[in-house]
Amino acid sequence: MNPLLADAAIAANHCPDTGVRELISSALRALEQLPQHLETWQAALAQDRTLADCLLIKAEQLAQSKLLACTLCDRGDFLLALPLAVYCASFAHDDPDHSFLAGACLQRLGQPAAAAHFYRIALQLDETDAASAYRLGECLEATGNRDAACHLYQWTVELARGNFSLRRLQDMAGKRLEALRIT
Repeated sequence: MNPLLADAAIAANHCPDTGVRELISSALRALEQLPQHLETWQAALAQDRTLADCLLIKAEQLAQSKLLACTLCDRGDFLLALPLAVYCASFAHDDPDHSFLAGACLQRLGQPAAAAHFYRIALQLDETDAASAYRLGECLEATGNRDAACHLYQWTVELARGNFSLRRLQDMAGKRLEALRIT
């Protein structure tokens, strides 16, 4: 098991909220079985089915896990949110929000290379998502891939152009791009 997920399991055991503890424990158990599920459902996954579909995991269960992960992130508890976010991203890999959420948890936990993987998936699923492009740029910059980071910051600026709600993100990307070009 990934060391961060092991840390999350320990943190979940100390969580006073029984419902939160149970949902995180369930997500962790599902993630431990992921290699077996991938092998068993390999043919179905190649036909663009999700593990959630294959295992008959209800949409409500995924929505509940995503909602709790978002709530935990809003409280700054990225370690507890991580197993839920990775569970959603792994079992319903066709939703860019799930991948973005997993990337956000990993990035906040100081794991830019692992976060980049999830942001890359989110961007592949929705190439017009300026937030995923920006965050992937941040992760690539943090791992020393300046050229790719510059490309993604430029892409973020282009995606945000003309969209007033993305103006702040466009400005942030422009500043990062400028700083990388100067140094």
